[in-house]
Amino acid sequence: QGSSLTMDGPPPSSFGKSLFFGHIPESMVIPFPRTSAVERQRVQELIGTLRAFARDTIDSRAIDEKEEIPDPVLGGLKARGFYGLWIPREHGGGGLSTSAYARVMQELGAIDASVAVTVSSHQAIGSRGLVLYGNAEQQARYLPRLATGEFTGAFALSEQQAGSDAASIKTRAERASDGSFVLTGQKVWITNGGRADLYTMFAQTKVEREGGPKDRITAFLVERKMGVRVGPETKKLGTRGASTTSLHLDEVRVPAANVLGQVGGGFKVAQGILNAGRIGLCASSIGQAQAMLRLALAHATTRRQFGRVISEFGLIKDKIGRMMVDIYAAESMLYLTAGLMDRGVEDYSIESAVCKILSSETLWRVVQEALQIAPALGVQRDLPYERMMRDARINLVFEGTNDILRCFIALSGMQGPGDRLSSLSEAIRFPLRGYGLAMDFMLDKLKTQYYGGERLDHVHPSLKREAVLVEDWVPELAKNVEKVLRKHGSNISEMQFVQRRIADVTIELFTMIACMARASASLLDRGPDAEREAKLARAACARASSRIKRNIRAFDDNDDELLKGIAHDAYESHEYPFDPMPGHG
Repeated sequence: QGSSLTMDGPPPSSFGKSLFFGHIPESMVIPFPRTSAVERQRVQELIGTLRAFARDTIDSRAIDEKEEIPDPVLGGLKARGFYGLWIPREHGGGGLSTSAYARVMQELGAIDASVAVTVSSHQAIGSRGLVLYGNAEQQARYLPRLATGEFTGAFALSEQQAGSDAASIKTRAERASDGSFVLTGQKVWITNGGRADLYTMFAQTKVEREGGPKDRITAFLVERKMGVRVGPETKKLGTRGASTTSLHLDEVRVPAANVLGQVGGGFKVAQGILNAGRIGLCASSIGQAQAMLRLALAHATTRRQFGRVISEFGLIKDKIGRMMVDIYAAESMLYLTAGLMDRGVEDYSIESAVCKILSSETLWRVVQEALQIAPALGVQRDLPYERMMRDARINLVFEGTNDILRCFIALSGMQGPGDRLSSLSEAIRFPLRGYGLAMDFMLDKLKTQYYGGERLDHVHPSLKREAVLVEDWVPELAKNVEKVLRKHGSNISEMQFVQRRIADVTIELFTMIACMARASASLLDRGPDAEREAKLARAACARASSRIKRNIRAFDDNDDELLKGIAHDAYESHEYPFDPMPGHG
C-alpha cells in the first residue's frame, strides 16, 4: 500500500494537505491540544454564567413560535460579555483562544440554536474579518463597539445568483472622484441582516492587471447608517429567531478608509473569514447534537415496552452507541482543529471544512436517531424534538454547502500533488534540468515500497491497531490522488464523483487521527474516563476504516456513469415518466 508521493511535498504548514502527499506530520496533532488551567477555569465560569442566565431568560419554544429573540436575551448576553468572546482583549473583548471560544459556543448551541446562530454570526464571521485583516485604525474604530454589542456584525457575501460561486457576485463598487466607493447591488440570506450595524460587504471593483482593468472582489466595512436598506425577515424552516434578511444598496457611499484588506483582495478575505468562522458553526452543531442525545437517553431509560425499558433492546443500544461515537469524533476533530489555529498554523482550510461537514452531518444523524427512539413524541409541536430537527437542517447549508465543501477539500488538497506531477512531467521532458526532482521522486517510491510509509510513534500502545490502519490508509489516499490526477488531468475539476470520494477518505482519515490523538492523551493522563474514550476512539476508527475501504474500492468499481445517464434522462423529461401499471396493448 504505497504511494510515489509519500515523504515529499509541502512543509507541515497544513496537516490536511500533507495527507494528500502520503505525509503524516505527527507532531502537529500529537499530543492533543491542551488548554491552560487558567483558561479552563475561565471557560467554566462563563458556562456557569450562561446556564444560569439561560434558565431564567431563554425560552426556546417562545423564540421559535414568535420568530424573534427578545431584546432582553441579547441584551443580557451583551452585558455579560458574550458578544466579545473572540475579540482581542486590547479592543475590549474577552480574548478567548479558539478552543475556549468553541467550548462556549458549544454550550450556547445546546441551549438554543437561534441564539447561537445570532451570537456566532456576529463574532465568527461578522467581526472576524476585522480581527484577521483590519488595520489598526479600523480595529480601534469598530472592535470595541462590536465587543460590547453596541454594534452587531454581519457577513454579506451571498446574492441571488451567487451562493457557493462567490466570484460571480454582481454587487459593484465604483470609485468616486473623492476616492470613496459607491456600492450598488443586493445581498440575500444575510444572517443578522436585520440586527446588524456593521456589515463586512463584498463587491466587484475594477483593478488594473496585466492586459487592462479586471473585475476583482473587494471587501468593505459598511455601516447600516451609510444607507443600507434592510429587507423583510425571511420566513425559515428553523432557527426562526435568528434574523435573516436581504440587503439593498442603492448607491451607498463608503469611505476608502473602510476597505478591508486590499482593493481587489476580497476573495482572500472572504475565504479567510469563512475558514475561521466555521469553528463557531461546528461547535454549535455539536452542542445541539449533545442536547438531542440527552433527550434520547432520558426517553430510552424511562420508556417501557414489552415489560422493560427500551434502553435494554439491541437496536436502541445500536442507535445510542452510534450517536455517542459520532459526537465524540466530531468533537475531537473540532478541538484538534481549534488547537492548530491557536498554535498559529496558517493554513487550516481543509481541517475547518472537514469539521463543518462532519459536525453538521453528525447533528443531522443524531436528530434522526433521537426522533426514531422517541416515535410519536418526536413530531409533537409541544416537545423540543420537532423544533430541534428544524433547527438542525440549516447547518448542512450554512457557510458553504457540504457538497461544495467536499469539492473544495478534494481540489484544494490535490493542488499540491498536481503541481508536483506537472513539475515531474517537465523534468522528464528536460532530464538534465530536472534530474534532481526525478531522482527524488524515484527514491521516494523505493522508500515507500520497501520500508512503508510514515509511522505514528506517539499514539498510546493500546491504540496501536488503529494507528496502523491510518499508516496504511494515508499512502492509499496519496496513491489514488496521483492515479486520478494522471487519468483526468486538468479535467479533474469536473469530476465531482471522484472529488467526493477523495474528500470522504480525507474526512475519515482526519476522524481517525483526531480520535486517536484525543484518546491517547486521556490514556496517558490516566483520566477517569480514559477507557471509555478509548472505546469510542476504537469504534470511530473501525467505522471510518470500513468507509475508507469502500471509497478506495469505488475509485475503480462504481456506477458513476450509470447515475449520470439516469440524471440526464430526468433532465430531458422534467418528471418521473414511468407508469407503474402499464397496459397490455
